[in-house]
Amino acid sequence: MAAFTMGSPPMLRLLSGEAARRFGGRAAVDSGSLVLSFAELDRLSDGVAAGLAHRGVRMGDLVVLALPDGPEFPICYLAAAKVGAVTAGLRPDRPVPPARLDPALVVAAPGTALPGLEVVTLPLRDGPAGRRPYDPGRLGALYRSEPPPPPLPPDPRRPVAVVFTRGAVRRADGGTAPRGAVFSTRRLEAVRAHGAGLRWGTGEARLLSRPLGHLTFMTRLPVFLQTGRTALVPPRWEPETVLRILAEQRLGVLQGTPGQLAELLSHEAAAAGGPVRLPYLRMVLSSGGAPAAELIRALRKRFGVPVCNRYLCTEAGLGLGTRPEDPPEDAEHTVGRPRGGVSVALRDSSGRSLPPGEIGEVLLRSEAVADGYYRDARASAGLFTRDGYVRTGDMGYLDDAGRLSLVGRASVDTQSRA
Repeated sequence: MAAFTMGSPPMLRLLSGEAARRFGGRAAVDSGSLVLSFAELDRLSDGVAAGLAHRGVRMGDLVVLALPDGPEFPICYLAAAKVGAVTAGLRPDRPVPPARLDPALVVAAPGTALPGLEVVTLPLRDGPAGRRPYDPGRLGALYRSEPPPPPLPPDPRRPVAVVFTRGAVRRADGGTAPRGAVFSTRRLEAVRAHGAGLRWGTGEARLLSRPLGHLTFMTRLPVFLQTGRTALVPPRWEPETVLRILAEQRLGVLQGTPGQLAELLSHEAAAAGGPVRLPYLRMVLSSGGAPAAELIRALRKRFGVPVCNRYLCTEAGLGLGTRPEDPPEDAEHTVGRPRGGVSVALRDSSGRSLPPGEIGEVLLRSEAVADGYYRDARASAGLFTRDGYVRTGDMGYLDDAGRLSLVGRASVDTQSRA
């Protein structure tokens, strides 16, 4: 295969092939029981792409993944991208009725009942105990031992992923359902450029704290592919499991939501064996909302490493953060400054820009913002300001150093923090 070059916005197909060439047998996904290499990820997603095409999935069709976290999710996600289809992962914490999405195909785990939809059920049987190489038989009849369809012409605006938010849209029956933020190739390229730049193979393994259908994986798969980063995907985020993986894998970064990190500290405080030694840990990342100052201080005291915040909403793609070299009080009282390529603005209800110290709605803008909401033109129109900022729905203020502090939610809760 020819070497991948950073010309036009890279397609997931090209990144996958180059990652297979560069990293080969290195683990791309490790679920604790199954290990999938970068070479297998590319090869098996080729076969599933052939299977999707055989079933009539075409460019622009929606493929819904109703799958547990594990190797099958990225295989099918890449396969859909290789045929130009759009992927939506159903997250267990934010259920969405698949029928409302009108997908061309649903790829599901056993026991998933979705009447009226074309469903391919994968035979995800439990294997013997212990870690073992990935078994392609888990892909069932969806996999075909033949080449995938020919590559599609580059199109930066082609939709690739739908990521669901907490912000809800009201249905005709009076209920509500999460909105789906759409990310095209050019949006994933902006995330890739920010997270990897021109570097190849510099990523260390990372324990994922969110489901694979979350923004964290759906938009950052290009970064995982380019950096050769192993995605450690436990069946569920449990303190005991997380601490064991951190120690066994010698991980340098612990990432979680404020709730997850607080749960981890509580678990350790109650554990009879005392704190787990984590000599390789370099940093703790809190993401998904502003943590309490007491939690930041407790994490810093327990682990003896810098604690940093990450802030964005699902629709923004990229956001703000504190850095390890920042003063400790930055993470205790703010969510940091804009990351590279991100602009932040604070405005009142009339759209007036606010000076430091005044509270207003937080607006974010970058090349990574969502293209809009899936099949919801009205909500898409209300997502952006006239000058292209995303309305986060959060309220806050900037200080004189450009650091953002959050104080609550706007009166109309439309978006969700990632």
